Amino acid sequence: MLGYDLNTSDAFLTRDQKLYLLMLVLLLIAALAARNLARSRVGRALTAIRDRDIAAGVIGVNLARYKTVAFGVSSFFAGCAGALLYVGAGYFDPTSFDLLLSVQYIAMVLIGGAGTVSGAVLGAFLITLLPRLTREVPSFLPFISTSPSESPNAYQLETVLYGVLIIVFLIFEPRGLFGVWIRLRNYWKAWPFSY
Repeated sequence: MLGYDLNTSDAFLTRDQKLYLLMLVLLLIAALAARNLARSRVGRALTAIRDRDIAAGVIGVNLARYKTVAFGVSSFFAGCAGALLYVGAGYFDPTSFDLLLSVQYIAMVLIGGAGTVSGAVLGAFLITLLPRLTREVPSFLPFISTSPSESPNAYQLETVLYGVLIIVFLIFEPRGLFGVWIRLRNYWKAWPFSY
């Protein structure tokens, strides 16, 4: 038999653990591929187009070609993500792809650090943890309800936090969590001679 059945019972891994390990390996492969692409000639051309497309065209970057490459690469990653979403959930619900999900994706990129692969992973990690944290808030603040019909509730708090985090990171830390990591790393590299 070709392939591997995730539903077979092994002694030490459940189906969810197997899916987690599969997706972790695929995340590492995709991040490594994206990072290597960003370091290549194509990546430098895409960075030039992202920063100043007119100036990139003036210095000889073929805008149509590299914008088509960017569309193809992003479509590949989006297709892989959709396939993994189906493997994890087992079905698609078109109503789950709403405006809030788009805001979450934008928040992941902006909070993590736009233009960096590591920043996107850090932002996705933080935004994925945010709903779990907001579900715990009603136990500390009794005026916030857990019921979606009452106001203010944890769902509304989560929605407001997305906007607040985006604004705070755009104003105070434009490079996102990746910028915070770079600053901490440089501080500890230079310590105790931080001048």
